[in-house]
Amino acid sequence: MQNRDVLAQDNDTALGALKQRTLPIAFTYTLSFFENLFELAYPWAIGLAINGLIIGQTNLVWPLVAIWLAHIAVGAFRQLYDTRLFSRLNALMGTKTVRDQRKDGVSVSEITTRVEMIDELIEFLEHEMPFLLAMIVGLVGSLVFLALYDLGSGLVMLALMVPILIINAVTGMRAYRNNVALNSQWEKQVEVISDHRPRRWHVHFGRLARWRIRLSDLDATSWSLAQLFTLVAVIIVIYRAATGDGVMAGDVFAVLSYALRVEHNLDGVPSFVQQVGRLIDIRRRIQSTR
Repeated sequence: MQNRDVLAQDNDTALGALKQRTLPIAFTYTLSFFENLFELAYPWAIGLAINGLIIGQTNLVWPLVAIWLAHIAVGAFRQLYDTRLFSRLNALMGTKTVRDQRKDGVSVSEITTRVEMIDELIEFLEHEMPFLLAMIVGLVGSLVFLALYDLGSGLVMLALMVPILIINAVTGMRAYRNNVALNSQWEKQVEVISDHRPRRWHVHFGRLARWRIRLSDLDATSWSLAQLFTLVAVIIVIYRAATGDGVMAGDVFAVLSYALRVEHNLDGVPSFVQQVGRLIDIRRRIQSTR
C-alpha cells in the first residue's frame, strides 16, 4: 500500500505528468521520424526524376510526387497533434510546479523562474527533440545514400564526424558549467527586481549577459572549427562527383545534396549540445525543493 501511495504522489508531480504522457509523446516523435524519411528521400527522388527526363522516361517523376504528397499529409497531422499535446502538458506541469513548490516553501522568485524553465523544457520536447531525431536520421541516412552512390564520398563524410564529435564534447562540458551559473543567476531575478537598489539590478543583468556571451562564444568556436573540417570534406566529395566516369546529372545532384545534408545536420550540433546541458540543469531544479 505504501508503495502505491508513493507512486501516486510521484505521478501527481510536474515530472510525473510528463512521464504519464510518454506514449503520446512517442507517437508524435514517430510521425516526425516518417517526416524525416520523406525529407531524406527527396534528393534520390529528384535525381531519379532528372535522369528519367534526360533519357525520356517521364514516369520516373512519379516517385517524387508520391513522396511529396505523403510528406504533406503526415506533416500537417503531426503539427496539429503535437501543438495540442505540448500546450496542454505545459499548462499542467506549470500548475503542479507552483502547487508543490509553494507547499515546500520555495521562494516566489525561484518558483517564477522554474515555471519559465518548464516553458523551456516543453519547447525542448516539442522542437529540439524532433530536431535531434531529424539530425540523426539525416546524418545516418545521408551517409548510407552517399555510400550507395559513391563509397569513397560516404567514407569521407563519415570521417568528418570524428573531429566534430571531439570538438563538441569539449565545448559541451564547458557549456554545461556556464548554464548552471546562468540558471542560478536567473532564479534570483524576481528577488532582484523587487529590490530598490539600482546597483543590484545592474550587477544581476550584467552577470546574465556575461554568461550568455560565454555560451555564445563557445557556440561560435565549435561551429567555426567544425565548418573548417566540413569545407575540406565537401570539396573532396564535389571533386569525386564531378570527375567520375559515366555519372549522370541526377546522380551528381543527389550526391551533392546528401553531402550538404550531412553538413547541414552537423551544423546544428553545437547549439543542441548546449541546450541539452541547460535542460539537464533545469530538470534538476524543477525536482528541487530548495
